[in-house]
Amino acid sequence: MLKYMDRSVIYYLKQKGWSNSQIAAFVGHHRDTIGRVLREPVDREPQRRSRPSKVAAWQPQIEQWLTQGVPVQRMVELARELPTQPYAGSTSAFYKYVQTVKAARRALPGNVAARFEGLPGELLQIDWGEVRQFPFAKEELAGQTRYFFAARLKYSRWMWVQFRADMREETLLRCLLACFLELGGIPWVVTSDNMATVTLGRDAQQQPLWHPTYQKFAVECGFHPMVCAPGAANQKGAVENLVKFVKGNFLPGRTFHDEADLEAQCAAWLRQVNETRLSAATGELPVALLTAERAAFGPLPPAARDYGLFDTVLVNQESLVTIATNRYSVPSHLVGQALTARLYESRIELYAGTTLVATHPRHRGRQGRFIIPEHYEAVFALKPRARTMVYRD
Repeated sequence: MLKYMDRSVIYYLKQKGWSNSQIAAFVGHHRDTIGRVLREPVDREPQRRSRPSKVAAWQPQIEQWLTQGVPVQRMVELARELPTQPYAGSTSAFYKYVQTVKAARRALPGNVAARFEGLPGELLQIDWGEVRQFPFAKEELAGQTRYFFAARLKYSRWMWVQFRADMREETLLRCLLACFLELGGIPWVVTSDNMATVTLGRDAQQQPLWHPTYQKFAVECGFHPMVCAPGAANQKGAVENLVKFVKGNFLPGRTFHDEADLEAQCAAWLRQVNETRLSAATGELPVALLTAERAAFGPLPPAARDYGLFDTVLVNQESLVTIATNRYSVPSHLVGQALTARLYESRIELYAGTTLVATHPRHRGRQGRFIIPEHYEAVFALKPRARTMVYRD
């Protein structure tokens, strides 16, 4: 059975120009299988194992034992001695399963080193930094916390930083989209730490469970999402160093009157470090190497400058959907249905399947209730007084 991570490697190597025969030799599958996989959608759901290992029931305990450094031989003995569910299988099966878990913990299966080689256009690393008691001079902003989105291209060392008041899902994706627009294209791989806005955790095979909004964004933008192995933050070394660099080079000795002043000073600093300062890693200007990067980027999606974030919502008994604590009306015949929402900067679009059923101006406040009376015409036919009440509101 072809593993989900094998599929990721196949798409990845094909993007790099490998032939089907070369990929087949690398991942250990027939070239006809490689051709079939490349004809399938990139975001295909991984197949579930039809016959899970009998040792799988002990995986949480095995994970704990590995963390504690318990030898495999002792694991088998402890598993056989468990009073509630003693292990009755073979020792060899237990050993083999533990080796699989160890490999997954080291993120070895299908995890080729090329993802960190830093070829032109290949890898963008992202992370968040946090600054408490931010040095604002404006009285009403003094003492607030600010976060900054940091991104760095592995090959050219070109960097991008934006300061924000939160690290919500939409904030992350808007920052990443702004970075893509500045670059003028999409790198093949975007890698990050295991932040909650990117991954919801790991499955039994230690594969990431992607946040649906982030996964949809990755598919529509055309990049391959990657996350560091748990406990291996060194895998994002370049961008982690960027977070330290911002804190150690940009912020010290500076004060900022307000958000606009912060944005202007940050933009000037980025021009300096990208265009006039030689990179210690490459010995060249990041902007000079960026030319080679841009030639290798994928194209920006058509909706890049007006992108609507993906979400799913449920219509309640009042024919309302809730988005960020605000409630918006939809046609009353949709009560109880799940809809797709697209969250734009200034509007919200709601779809039943592929059919647009409602559009609302987007409201940034909280606990609001926004009604389009026409959505309740079917109700008004049965309850005439409801028409008066709704239009009055």
